[in-house]
Amino acid sequence: MSIVEIFFSPSGTTKKVSDIIADNFNQEKEICDLLNFESSKKLSSDDIAVVAMPIFAGRIPKSARERLSKIKGDNTKAIAVANYGNAHVTDALLELVDVLKENCFDVIAAATTVSHHSIFDGVAVGRPDESDIEKINEFSQKCIEKIESGESLQSEIPGNRPYTDYKQLPFVIECDESVCSFCYDCVSICPEHAIPDDDPITTDLELCSRCTACIAICPEDARAFAGDAFNAKKVDFEKANSERKEPEFYL
Repeated sequence: MSIVEIFFSPSGTTKKVSDIIADNFNQEKEICDLLNFESSKKLSSDDIAVVAMPIFAGRIPKSARERLSKIKGDNTKAIAVANYGNAHVTDALLELVDVLKENCFDVIAAATTVSHHSIFDGVAVGRPDESDIEKINEFSQKCIEKIESGESLQSEIPGNRPYTDYKQLPFVIECDESVCSFCYDCVSICPEHAIPDDDPITTDLELCSRCTACIAICPEDARAFAGDAFNAKKVDFEKANSERKEPEFYL
């Protein structure tokens, strides 16, 4: 029996939440990072999956969903987590639970958690904080109790079907060539293959999902969002989402 952490975490915040939950279990841990996962996998009925996804404009990321669809369960117990930057959950958690059930997972619990926003850095600064972590640990212990009792998810998950349409953000990602060290980390990490391996300064914005993986991994801080659309939205977004939202748990 293993605790299998399955996550898509371009900026590292969703992985942090997944780690907090998984650390409550005593079983051996296995990591499945969907940023670099392009194969298939089958979990056993004895495994326990912690499946954590970020929320992109009310949905789980399209490429993350596609990769998750290649991981199948065998009535495998699963904890579904949708992690977001204090803005809107919309249909993402419902979508995640639906995908897991379609893939033969027995979802026993679900949660929405809050982390520092990966695009607009003035939102949810310092989250998850001590209060969040305490609540996530309490939830994790309840999950352990549910697994031991054999119960499945009882709570109704908020959201709508059909899910809200995918939205492509209009923001530009620029790379400062004067500080870029040409380490090619951004090329290797990009889940959309939107950064050419022969020209890491450029980004194909038609392919780019604005996931922030290339920004987070850059050792020189050479990559960043830029442009009038981003700068105008940043002020309004940070003002509109300044009120603290709390994690929500479903058992």
